[in-house]
Order: sequence, then C-alpha cells, then structure tokens
Amino acid sequence: MSHKLIVIPVLQEGMAYTIILKDGRKVRNVIYYACVASGKPYFGKGNEVYPAEEVQSHSLIGHNVPDNYDEDDTLDPDRLAIMDEVCEVIDVITTPDTYPELFRRRVKCLMISGLPQAEAEKVVVSAPLKLELFYDIGRGSFAIDAEAIGNTPLYNPYTGKEIPDETE
Repeated sequence: MSHKLIVIPVLQEGMAYTIILKDGRKVRNVIYYACVASGKPYFGKGNEVYPAEEVQSHSLIGHNVPDNYDEDDTLDPDRLAIMDEVCEVIDVITTPDTYPELFRRRVKCLMISGLPQAEAEKVVVSAPLKLELFYDIGRGSFAIDAEAIGNTPLYNPYTGKEIPDETE
C-alpha cells in the first residue's frame, strides 16, 4: 500500500502575503487575519480590507512586514523589485572550456528531459543562458536565470527577503 502525502498550505495570522483577487488585481504585503467575532478570515493592508472569498490565490509562504515598511515604497526609485520598465539581461555562453561546471549541469538537465548527450551539448553551446541582473544598493549585485522571473517567488541573496514582482 502506498501513501500519498497531501500538503495543504496554512495561512498564518499576522503574516504578510501576496494575493491575487478574483478581479485580477495583485496586492502585495497584505496581512492575514482570522476574525474571531465573525469567524471569517480576511486580508488587510492600510485601510483596505480584502475578504478571503474575494481572493483567487495567495503566496504559499507568509513573511513579516518590516516595522519601517512604507506603503508608498513604490515611489522609491532605488527599491529592489522586478519591474517591466527595468530589465537588464545578459547572455552567458556556456561551453566545456568557458564554464565547464555550468555546461555540465545544463547538459545533464536537457538529458533528463530526454535529449541525447550530443544533442544536449549542441543546444547548450548554441543557446546562451539568459541572466537578469540586479543590484542591491549598499550590498552588491546578483543575477537570476531569466526563465525564473515571474514563475516563482525570488529572494535577495543578501537579505533573504522576497523581491517584489511588480510586472503586469
């Protein structure tokens, strides 16, 4: 007999989440509350309240909102965020000579997907790895595989904090 593990995400009261409302709006850093009086859960941010039944989906992992969080931090041009207006991508050519370990790992990934080794090697040499560049002022630069952008929550390697995704 095999057992299947079922994981159900549990929202934690007082933690912040990113929610997507049924009308398509995306709201970041909303706090989850479980109202004892009404028995109905909701999200809140500033003066806004978002009943749970209006939420289509939410991030799986909650986070603390810093004490000095500014609701209007989107006005800060130096904030670190994923934005449509700012996208700096570099192409990195990987060959057995230039970046041998990166080359080996990319080839192995394609082989796991079903390509023969020779074909996987041709693809890796001819298709540059696209890396999006970021710079956290006061800390330093880092790059993230461009394919990951918009597909999963991303984190600043210097702070461990989620990088807000402000793309449309």
